[in-house]
Amino acid sequence: MRILVLITAVTLISCGPSPEKTKADNTPVDFEMIAKGNMVDLDPYIEEGVFTVFDFYADWCPPCKKLNKSLIDMKKIYGDRMVVYKLDIVSWESELAQGFKIKDLPYLMVYDKNRLVMKAGPSNQTLPALIAALNDNS
Repeated sequence: MRILVLITAVTLISCGPSPEKTKADNTPVDFEMIAKGNMVDLDPYIEEGVFTVFDFYADWCPPCKKLNKSLIDMKKIYGDRMVVYKLDIVSWESELAQGFKIKDLPYLMVYDKNRLVMKAGPSNQTLPALIAALNDNS
């Protein structure tokens, strides 16, 4: 079962054309980093009227880098309907990883348009729910 979940996760993260670093209008797609190992209050960053995505990652995590490319693609497609914030856990022992009980990477915490937690967990579980919600709210 774990192998099937892993294969599904890798497929979700790596499917699609190779993303470019810019939007169609050639402006860079850049996500704001709000934490680097330190604990942070997410509440001020949760935006009403859009999907807010908190991407918990680490520089040493290859799947995290693939997910970042997918998030760039999604930002190009869905534009202002979603906002992404990056949180670098740095290490499993960091205040950030311990405080949010991060056990898997990449890990996403997604808030809906009403500022309510829609889904939180490993990206292979949260990303499909986010994509479905974005498509339902076109």
